[in-house]
Amino acid sequence: METSCDDTCAAVLEDDRIRANVISSQTNLHAKWGGVVPDIAKRAHAERIEGVIAEALKRARVTMEQIEVIAVTQGPGLAIALGVGIDKAKELAARYQKKMVAVNHVEGHIWSNLLKNGKGLPERQIIFPALALTVSGGHTKLVKIEAFGKYQILGETLDDAAGEALDKAAKMMGLGYPGGPIIERLAQKGDKHFLELPRPMMQGKSLDFSFSGLKTSFYYQIREWPKEKVGGHLADLAASFQEAVLETLVKKLVRAVEKTEPKTLMVSGGVAANLALRKKLRVVAENYGLPLYLPFKKELNTDNAAMIGLVGFFKAKRGEYVENAVSLDRAARLELVTGLSD
Repeated sequence: METSCDDTCAAVLEDDRIRANVISSQTNLHAKWGGVVPDIAKRAHAERIEGVIAEALKRARVTMEQIEVIAVTQGPGLAIALGVGIDKAKELAARYQKKMVAVNHVEGHIWSNLLKNGKGLPERQIIFPALALTVSGGHTKLVKIEAFGKYQILGETLDDAAGEALDKAAKMMGLGYPGGPIIERLAQKGDKHFLELPRPMMQGKSLDFSFSGLKTSFYYQIREWPKEKVGGHLADLAASFQEAVLETLVKKLVRAVEKTEPKTLMVSGGVAANLALRKKLRVVAENYGLPLYLPFKKELNTDNAAMIGLVGFFKAKRGEYVENAVSLDRAARLELVTGLSD
C-alpha cells in the first residue's frame, strides 16, 4: 500500500511480477488549490483505501488469505497521509495474521525499474555499481548503489524538488495542477531560449540540486508582464523553464557518472515520464556506453504501490519484517538508509 501524498494505491505482486496495480488519483481534489492539501489528502485516502485494496485483490484474482506479506510506505511523505496506509496495513496484518514490511518511498522509486509485468517482462539485470536518479514532485536525488540496501547519496535537492519547481512555474503562468505535464505539452511548441534562466549550483563539483533560484529568476522576469503577454508566450515560457530544469538534472547526472563510473543508469520518479528528459538521458547513456533503465510503464514513474511491493519482496527475502507491527509509526522525513561511505 502507498499513501504518502495524493494517490491512494494498492498492488498485488507475485515475487517481482505485477498481478494488479491500482492507483486512485486525487489530482482533481487538489487542482483548485494549486497543490496538495494535507487534510484533503488524508480524508480522500481514508474514503478510498478499502475500495482500492478490494479492486487490487479482485484484479489479481486472490484473497487476503492468499497474501503472504503486507508492504506499506512508512515515509517520507505527508505524515497524516502516511498514517492512513500504515493504520490499514496494521489492521489487515492483525486480522489475517500476516507479516509486515515497512518501505521507504524513495527506495521504491529507485527499484521501480525492476518491476515486471504478469509475464515476467522486461527482464533486467543490474550491473553494479549502479547510479540512480530519482526525480519527482517531492524528491530529487542521485544515489550510488552497490547492491540492494547499500546506497550512497551523492546529491539531493537543497530546496524545491524538480517536479515541485515545475508545478510552481506553472502556477505563476496561471496554468493548472500538476504543472509538469502541462508545461511538457506546451514546451513542445515553444522556444527554449526565449528566456535566459540560471542553471543553479553548476559551479564547482557539487552534485546537490537547487531549483529555488531558478524559480525566483523566472518570477522576477515575468512578474510585471500583463496577462495578455504571458498568455501569448506560454509555450516559450514553458520551454525555457523546462529546459533549465532538465539541463540541470542531466548535467548533474553526467557529473555523477564521471565521478563514480557506474555500470548501469536507473532513472525514475514522476518527472522521468517527461519525453524531453528521456531523450536527453538516452544521449548520456549512449555517450558513456551504459544501459539505461526506466520503468516500463508510465504509471510506474509516479507514486504507485507496485514499487512498494517490489521493495517489500526484496526485504521479505532478507527477513526484514516489522518486529512489532503495533509500534510501526509514520516517518514523514524518513531518510534513505545508506550503507556506503564517501
